[in-house]
Amino acid sequence: MTAVSASADVREAGGAPSGSGQASPGGASPTPTRGERGAGRIAELDGLRGMAILLVILGHYVGNAQHAPLGRVPHRLLQLFQVGWTGVDLFFVLSGFLIGGILLDAREAPHYFRAFYMRRVFRILPVYYAWTLVYGALVGGAVLFFPGRFGVGAADLVRVPVQLLFLQNFAIEMRPFAWMWFVVTWSLAVEEQFYLLAPPLIRFLSKRRLAIILGATIVVAPLLRWGFFCYWAPGSQAAAYLMPCRADSLAWGVLLALGWRNKAFLEYLEEHRTMVQRILIALALVFGGMLWWFLRPINLVSVTIGYTVLGMFYSCLVVVVLSQKEGWLAGVMRWKWLGALGTISYCVYVIHLAINLLAHQVVFQGGPRIYNLEGVAVTLGALGLSLGVASLSWKYFEKPLVRRGHGYSYDEG
Repeated sequence: MTAVSASADVREAGGAPSGSGQASPGGASPTPTRGERGAGRIAELDGLRGMAILLVILGHYVGNAQHAPLGRVPHRLLQLFQVGWTGVDLFFVLSGFLIGGILLDAREAPHYFRAFYMRRVFRILPVYYAWTLVYGALVGGAVLFFPGRFGVGAADLVRVPVQLLFLQNFAIEMRPFAWMWFVVTWSLAVEEQFYLLAPPLIRFLSKRRLAIILGATIVVAPLLRWGFFCYWAPGSQAAAYLMPCRADSLAWGVLLALGWRNKAFLEYLEEHRTMVQRILIALALVFGGMLWWFLRPINLVSVTIGYTVLGMFYSCLVVVVLSQKEGWLAGVMRWKWLGALGTISYCVYVIHLAINLLAHQVVFQGGPRIYNLEGVAVTLGALGLSLGVASLSWKYFEKPLVRRGHGYSYDEG
């Protein structure tokens, strides 16, 4: 489950993060000046976001569905899709890279804070608040007109202010309907809290001190997860949901954004292409070796070493895709359908799980199932509805608001 509010970050004034281009063979820095910001679009970034949301969808729609009646072997194979939850960490790395890059390029701008936060308001809040409003209307209507009939009550409305203030990763326990509607949004709360911390750090710290802080975050986060899991909040999801505990993937992204604006780093990537590929393969093998823990409920290995491996693996993936654009990985990320999925990933992420759970509840009065044709049909219908709603939302609702948000300039009053 992930935070996908970075899904429009590359559209800052045209769609590409400043300096997120490929290192040239001669090692020249691709970082444009503020006047060049938004000169091009990085298709591979849309594809990476598309890959992240695809992983999350497969995890929820396939991995977590009922498929045991298919037999032991198909059941075990389909269970592997549960690892799709790691798409959240890819979103975190991308968010750190994109937001960090935007802020680094604008750190001397006169309207740094105003432009950043107003653009985030227009990008993040409309869809999220609309989804929360629909929840409030459904629960309020059920309480007012059908008391006691749908398993919801006035207590479910208490969830609304928690969601509006992005505190859901602190108030983790939810009633069943609220859980179905909002459980995926914990990562949006992590992102919003990251938005509060990152701008002042990037604005006021030197790049050297910022790099030190980011490195310390990467080291401290797994220790915090260990502390919460073993001592401070055992038996809870705190180690997985609290922002400081997940800050290392975000820090990896910001650190990568720093490197991407350093000529020596880009030259190093160009000169050591094979080594970087081998590091990615090694991290992929470590990832595969940890599947036993990743496919199980929250455990000490996954929340400590596991999340650290994910941050490193997805950061290396981003490096390879963006620095080796002639490679097959970058080619995959340029697939048009994957980029299109990345474009609408924010709304898809917010709504997809609730739509699938509701669809199966209405048709079967139970949880998602894909062990028969009826269950597959309902799942595909839920997917189609999620993609359709998200596409319409992007075209008629989100995109115009994003453009309005871009009216707030970093450089001009």
